[in-house]
Amino acid sequence: MVVVGAGSQVQAVAPPDRKVQAAENGELIQLLRINTPTAADRKRLTTLDLDLAESAGPGYVDLVAYGKQDQHLLKLAGFTWSTLEDDLKGADKEREAADAAYAKAIRNKQILATLPSGRTAYRQLADYNNDLASLASQYPTKVKQITLKHTSLEGRAVRGIEISRNVNVSDGKPVFIMMGLHHAREWPSGELTMEFAYDLLKNDGVVPRVTNILDKSRIVIVPVVNPDGFNLSRTLGYEMKRKNCRITNGQLPTPGQCAQSANQSRGTDPNRNYAGFWGGPGASTSLTSETYRGASAFSEPETRNIQALVSSHQATTLITNHTYSNLVLREPGYASAGKTPDEPLYKSLGDQMAAQNGYRSQFGYELYDTTGTTEDWSYYATGGLGFTFEHGSSFHPAFSNIPNYYFGSGSTAGKGNREAYLIAAESTINPARHSVITGTGPAGAVLRLKKSFNTKTWNGTNIPDVLETKMTVPAGGSYTYHANPSTRPIVVQQGGTESWTLTCERPTGQVLETRQVTVARGASVTANLTTCAATF
Repeated sequence: MVVVGAGSQVQAVAPPDRKVQAAENGELIQLLRINTPTAADRKRLTTLDLDLAESAGPGYVDLVAYGKQDQHLLKLAGFTWSTLEDDLKGADKEREAADAAYAKAIRNKQILATLPSGRTAYRQLADYNNDLASLASQYPTKVKQITLKHTSLEGRAVRGIEISRNVNVSDGKPVFIMMGLHHAREWPSGELTMEFAYDLLKNDGVVPRVTNILDKSRIVIVPVVNPDGFNLSRTLGYEMKRKNCRITNGQLPTPGQCAQSANQSRGTDPNRNYAGFWGGPGASTSLTSETYRGASAFSEPETRNIQALVSSHQATTLITNHTYSNLVLREPGYASAGKTPDEPLYKSLGDQMAAQNGYRSQFGYELYDTTGTTEDWSYYATGGLGFTFEHGSSFHPAFSNIPNYYFGSGSTAGKGNREAYLIAAESTINPARHSVITGTGPAGAVLRLKKSFNTKTWNGTNIPDVLETKMTVPAGGSYTYHANPSTRPIVVQQGGTESWTLTCERPTGQVLETRQVTVARGASVTANLTTCAATF
């Protein structure tokens, strides 16, 4: 049941939790492959508020079934299925044993640790934070630690790093943002994100293409977007935890409340909480649904963190890592949206990356309709090319799979996601795929690019957005500012144009000159800041 309040606020009242009831009855958690021969079948399946895995293919969608009630719902709806895993808890125990054997074999030098970090087991939250701090300490001119704007509901800091040549200089380079663990149970998504950071730093100055990437771009790494949910999943308090720890709309959880068995199914899905098309198809109004959209767009600190991060960087490329199903997904996320104005370029880059890891490149809605996802907001708000990678064939398989995911295996050996990520980074620095502003100005002046607009939710509510980045004019007085196009894709679709507001300021913040800059994807414009130079 849903009680609708003023504006866009939605108060969800949870029905009796089938998952809790199944656990209390000792029923098995199973992974099922549901037969969905038509698009209508797939759409109908999404209305049942069951735990859909991020895995689907021609004629099927996978889901997690919690006991007899879930299977009864499927039967009533006329669905048939096959069983992929008849006991997910038992499978987790088998994975734990396999992980212990793998780590032991490496310690005994029976096999080699091949990941860039040398890691032999899944990280816990403290391991990620320690690794980020260690890299910043080891590479002080190449790595800058960042703490995202908002703490989690349970009070945890959300951490990341920026990687670049002379990383502490505000230099106007294009940005590649990569993140993991929006969904807590998808452990490989954080591992692959973290390993790419190690890889770049180990190979800078050794592998020319890596050196070129760090010369010309800034890489932002956020391995754990959802630390509360991940901590609960990874410490085995509730291994299948997917969402964050929002127990009651508008309220912080009390200590230990999220881990209580009665609350395991509660929470907001961060990847349905972004403002882009928030509240539309593929997002639930039920607090216990695994795709619960939240009380309002950007109601959750996890999504507000990524909003602030993307809004303060010229992220020309973005990858958010997930599991599972071996897909490279691009916009649009729901079928009736129509192709994006960047479809030829978007598809070309997606296809090129998928050719490296052996995944299938497709529209997001070809998995199933979703709204309020990361790229539903990031792409339409900024024009930066955003992708979701769905890795592997289960939520968190044995850790021995991670090197294969990263480096490839079989027909993709020597390529894999490592090569796909490098291609994404090289696309980031390709000026034909973003916009460039060049000109002259006084050395030491701060240049600020800013744009304010409203992002509309599915029901037409306006959510204020501000994109704001800055750089410092280098010695010599000539600057190059890499940016996303000034006109958002949704405005391009409507035949309109938008401009960046470019200001030239003293370091104290005093504005000396303001210009309106309109620049398209693949274009370069010149803005010589003569008034600023004369008065700086």
